[in-house]
Amino acid sequence: MAILGITNRTENWKTASAFSPLLGSASVRLARRLLGEEVALAPGNVRLELFWRGVRDYMHQLRGTKPSDVDLAERYDRLFRDLRSKVAGFGGFRTLTPENYTSANRSRLASNLRNTEIDVVLESPTHLFIGEAKHETSFHASSRDVLTHQLIRQYVTARMLLDLLGAEKEIVTFVVGDSAVNLGNQRQVQFMIAQGWMRTENVLEWSDIEALW
Repeated sequence: MAILGITNRTENWKTASAFSPLLGSASVRLARRLLGEEVALAPGNVRLELFWRGVRDYMHQLRGTKPSDVDLAERYDRLFRDLRSKVAGFGGFRTLTPENYTSANRSRLASNLRNTEIDVVLESPTHLFIGEAKHETSFHASSRDVLTHQLIRQYVTARMLLDLLGAEKEIVTFVVGDSAVNLGNQRQVQFMIAQGWMRTENVLEWSDIEALW
């Protein structure tokens, strides 16, 4: 069905339409699909949210002193001290600027973390699932950001947030789009897989999500 006979082609609408049937108890089916194994997950153990800005909302709900830009930079250096060299050495990416993937510009790094949105997020007692949905567009990359590449930025943000919370959960990343083959040819996806931050099996198509309804 279309409004005024016009098909809505936005990614947010596509994402909401595909994942809203999995809100509530049905979200456990997606979690099991992403883990790729039989796991003892009850429907009440998994929560799903869309268009999630975890760091921003975490900062908003804090009372008292919030983590400073210095604190965030120090955490980044501890968790991702080798990330710049890994990205630079992977090949296929544009040449990095001096600030990319460093903590030199603390305020911009903090801004990247606060403003990172993740399309689909699930939480179980042991895992945090983060997913990016694509429809007719490619993955964002901007040399103006410290965390230049969209998928890498989302993974870094999730790791940083878990560290801030002192939460010991494994991150499971996934992408969904019009063609798994095309997604798999994207350098950001290939980098994530090469780092062990994404399983090849978690490069999905929209039909994979619809099969879980």
